[in-house]
Amino acid sequence: MMRFLNQQTSFKLGGVNFGGQPGKRRNVLIGSLFYPGHSIVEDRVTGKCKKQSVEDALNRLHSAMDETNVPAAIMVYAETKQAISAHLHQVADLTKLPLFVDSPSWEVRVSGCSEASRIGVLDRVVYNTLNAGLTTNEMEGVKESGVEAAVLLAFNPMDISVKGKIYLLENGGGLLEQGLIDIAGQAGIKKPLLDLAVMAAEQNAGAALRAITLSKAKWGLPSGCALHNAVESFPPLTKLKGEDRKIYRYVDVASVVMPMMAGADFVMYGPIEYCRRAMHAAAFADELLRQSVLDI
Repeated sequence: MMRFLNQQTSFKLGGVNFGGQPGKRRNVLIGSLFYPGHSIVEDRVTGKCKKQSVEDALNRLHSAMDETNVPAAIMVYAETKQAISAHLHQVADLTKLPLFVDSPSWEVRVSGCSEASRIGVLDRVVYNTLNAGLTTNEMEGVKESGVEAAVLLAFNPMDISVKGKIYLLENGGGLLEQGLIDIAGQAGIKKPLLDLAVMAAEQNAGAALRAITLSKAKWGLPSGCALHNAVESFPPLTKLKGEDRKIYRYVDVASVVMPMMAGADFVMYGPIEYCRRAMHAAAFADELLRQSVLDI
């Protein structure tokens, strides 16, 4: 399929490798836990949840990994500092996988990283995300937390084209004084993961696919996206009713494979409940990619 001529950087987090040449490494699949609307969460403020349901979800994830040999990571979502602390304590005891600390609030994300440091798991935590809304206070918080891995979200609200994504990472795209990659380095991030930003189907979602290829060719850094976001908002799928809703699942599985064919190193596939079908699709794609580069 393709081989990048520049050096491809690989980072290890929680025993999982992110990055490298397509066909020479496995894609990492990242599923979300405690996401908005997730029924296992009983209290969004305190982080109280159905403990057995959390264990069951993680057991299914580990089983799918064993079945497919696909590496994985977990997106841990919370809306308060208390909740992110509770979630991290529970999940860290149940899995050794990388944990992406996710929240709409940077204060919660930073608090989560600080808590991860206190319980001794910061080396497998990823800050999700640094983006165009980055402030000086957030930069200082990230640096003080000691986290070294972060997702850099290449969403440029002023320019949703491929160039807009690349320029945001490279020089700030007119929104930041410097490129997001350089700013992340100043905040102490040594392991950047580039998310080429799929927000919704109608927001030029396909640009992320070409941007993944370009970002790896330009920087050689681990790159990926959450194409699942486009599936959720694609008009023909939102109109499906009854039995026809199963068609959504087929398209959603396809959204796992498409970034991989563009060279992605990681794919965010949505709710952790989708892990088994997503991993089987990824395992098939990774094997074909492996075969395709045997002689290059």
